[in-house]
Amino acid sequence: MKNSLRHYLLFSILLALVVVGGITIWGGYRASVHEVEELFDAQLSRSSRLMMGMVLAEVKLGHIKEFSDGVKESRFKILNKQQIENEIYNEGHFYELKLAYQVWDSYGNMLLRSANAPLQPMTNLQQGYDNQVINQQSWRTFTLWDTHKNYQVITAEREDVRQELVNKITLQMTWPFILLLPIMGGLVWYFVSRGLLPIEQIARDIAGREDEQLHDLQFEHVPSEIQPLVDELNHLFKSLRLSFDKERSFTSDAAHELRTPLAALKVHLQLLQVSDNSNDKADALAAISQGVDRAGHLVNQLLGLARLDTQAIRVTQEIKTLNLYDLCVDQVTEIYPLANNKKQSISIIGDESVYMQAYVYPLESMLRNLLSNAVTYTPQGGEIVLELRGQEGVIDLYLHDSGPGIPAEQRDAVMQRFKKVESSEQTGSGIGLSIVRRVTELHDMQIELRSSSLLGGLCVHLHKNNDSNLS
Repeated sequence: MKNSLRHYLLFSILLALVVVGGITIWGGYRASVHEVEELFDAQLSRSSRLMMGMVLAEVKLGHIKEFSDGVKESRFKILNKQQIENEIYNEGHFYELKLAYQVWDSYGNMLLRSANAPLQPMTNLQQGYDNQVINQQSWRTFTLWDTHKNYQVITAEREDVRQELVNKITLQMTWPFILLLPIMGGLVWYFVSRGLLPIEQIARDIAGREDEQLHDLQFEHVPSEIQPLVDELNHLFKSLRLSFDKERSFTSDAAHELRTPLAALKVHLQLLQVSDNSNDKADALAAISQGVDRAGHLVNQLLGLARLDTQAIRVTQEIKTLNLYDLCVDQVTEIYPLANNKKQSISIIGDESVYMQAYVYPLESMLRNLLSNAVTYTPQGGEIVLELRGQEGVIDLYLHDSGPGIPAEQRDAVMQRFKKVESSEQTGSGIGLSIVRRVTELHDMQIELRSSSLLGGLCVHLHKNNDSNLS
């Protein structure tokens, strides 16, 4: 089952909203409980002080005896709960039913009480707040004595009044959030869909393309977070275009180059079939053998060129630190039999401890092609010298030969694929130097073709700053 980015974002954002909203409501609930407790406690204290003021005023006016007698006479007037509720509904607020007070003197006589207050003291505390259970209900009480300890006022309030108020506050905070949650979900869905629209456009653009449609993605408004994706895709398309162009060019050039030796082979085979002369047959067989060798050499060169794809090498091969002198000795040893057949002398001079970071196979292929070309184009009995210099982070490799060299006006052209020296009588494929050029680009080296001051023929000069790192 595929994961949906849209569903993930929607669920995550809504979950975050619910969690944050829930924490906010819970924090508001706890804050409301605290503030309501403080508010009602202050109200109890204020009510006690107001009641104490009334009692002391009656004492000062000398009416306390009459006040007390009136209370004693009304003490036996019992009102049932329904009568109390009816009076409150008609004359006051329903919360008054859950408020109570008592006034006592220092002798333990009750001077005054509310209709819902019991006949016993509502608390045993001398002063301050307390929690009591009266008639199976939880009450919050406050006790206050006057300065001379003659009169005591007790005010009380049912706890459910406070809880009811807190619940109402919490409900007022919660229900708008719950009602708005579907609206928030719709808005989140809309904005998430809008945010994912560029990705969907990219997907539709790519899905609607044909196999060879590798042009860059073009969008007017791309979010900064998606721009790197677009850039990388365009880079990929560019790499694919270059690869396809190289493949088409390679295939076209290879077909063109192979057509000539294959056509020649076919002609010689036809001559071999129709000829009755043994000498003609021998010449045809020799030509066929030469043509097969040439075609085989061309195929090997083409395969070598194909293996030197820069991107593939950087992915599949490791960079190693090589002793360039030892590598040159190995390649000279390998090519020596061919040079010996032409009575050519081949030697290596220069520094023996020259190290560089390189890809092994491409570097071997480059040296092999340079030495092969030198042997091919140097005449019988000629001379080839491989000179290696390395100092202060710079590497210079010179390949001198005593051959005819390359005219100055053709030196740039012969570095291209399938390009050969126009005046040359040799039958090379024209791929060797293009392989060399590709390897030098891979290793950040510079190549120069010039006349050899040592042997008078061609000098191939390779230069590299050994401090540069390969990527």
